[in-house]
Amino acid sequence: MKTITELSQKKDLLLDWVRKEKIPGKIQAWYSLESESTHCDFRIIQIRRGSKEMLSIEPPVPGMATPEMVQAIYDQLRKEHLHILKKAIIQIWIRASGHGQFGVLVQANLRSAATTKAYKSFVSFLERTFPEIVSCHHIQTYPFTLFDPAQNDSPIRIDLKNDFGNSFLPIGNTPFSYHIVDWAPKCKAAWIQLPERIKNFIHPTAEDRLLEFHASSGYLGASLSPYFKSVDSVDMYDSAKQMAIKNAHQLPKANMKVHRERLSEKWILSFFNIPENEGKWTILFNPPAGKPLPTGVIMATAKACPERILFISSNLEEAAKEIKRFRREGYMLRKALPMDLEPGTKSFEVLFLFVPDRAGILGDKKTFSTKKEQKTNSKPKKEVKIGEIPHFVQRKKPTFSRKD
Repeated sequence: MKTITELSQKKDLLLDWVRKEKIPGKIQAWYSLESESTHCDFRIIQIRRGSKEMLSIEPPVPGMATPEMVQAIYDQLRKEHLHILKKAIIQIWIRASGHGQFGVLVQANLRSAATTKAYKSFVSFLERTFPEIVSCHHIQTYPFTLFDPAQNDSPIRIDLKNDFGNSFLPIGNTPFSYHIVDWAPKCKAAWIQLPERIKNFIHPTAEDRLLEFHASSGYLGASLSPYFKSVDSVDMYDSAKQMAIKNAHQLPKANMKVHRERLSEKWILSFFNIPENEGKWTILFNPPAGKPLPTGVIMATAKACPERILFISSNLEEAAKEIKRFRREGYMLRKALPMDLEPGTKSFEVLFLFVPDRAGILGDKKTFSTKKEQKTNSKPKKEVKIGEIPHFVQRKKPTFSRKD
């Protein structure tokens, strides 16, 4: 089966899905921007060919040219004095800011004194040779797994040790940053411009409020905050909370709150039972890896009567099921924005905009206005106690731990 990587192939796949699933609403023009190789994440990874293990450069997009800096790092690891380190390397993430700066994240077995000595020499080489590399860390996972920032909901504990620089990487030429272990697209150009495209997609007003789930660094919420009365950013990891708080402090007006919580039906119900959280809400869901929303979340969201619901998915099969669930709760799909955030790869995402069915088009006996009236007249419930949340702790030493 041919791998779908070209934009024309992705367009055909989406149109076939729309026809097959009878998806309502308008499909807008595709959003995409090409990224230069120096604005993308590269990885140097240990692979096996036959009986031999060797390091290989993995580009974010097949066929993308390797930047000189990445090639120089690879060549350095092949030198004889670093032979013992080359065998210990599992992978090296070279994460891009999107504006010419980089952070290096090394996963390796540094168990012997000789390996540790070789690693220190390698770190010194990076710091001395490449001013564009602003930080370097090495990482261990428990239980062992190949670390991938895109799989940020996997049940592992992470220990992160600083070699130089800090854990925050700038996002393009914006005032915002992301944490080196947190999710960000491998190619940064389209992502950096995405808040502006979302603003033009939904046209928020000064009285609208934004609640963003799976927010990671809070970049989208922070960038959109000038166009909303308030922003609440929610993610389950402490690293994300640290980063979102830092980004919130860059805002000219203090209208962004940060929550470290796991998305659940109970949390949504408790959030909207707080009187100060009344208002005209836009709720944004961006679940990782195209996963469905947790049980009860759509029902709880509909009870809150938001003005808009935004749902981002990279999994068309799951998205079709979620669209039907939203319809059952009285929310119609008005339009969809296909997003090719990583051109040249098989990945693409779709941003769906749902609005309340005020006219009863879906055939529900209870119109949106009735639901809203019931919500206003209902008695506030006691605050729900949230269960255990994955823990990410910064120690006195520059070490992090993330537990699920």
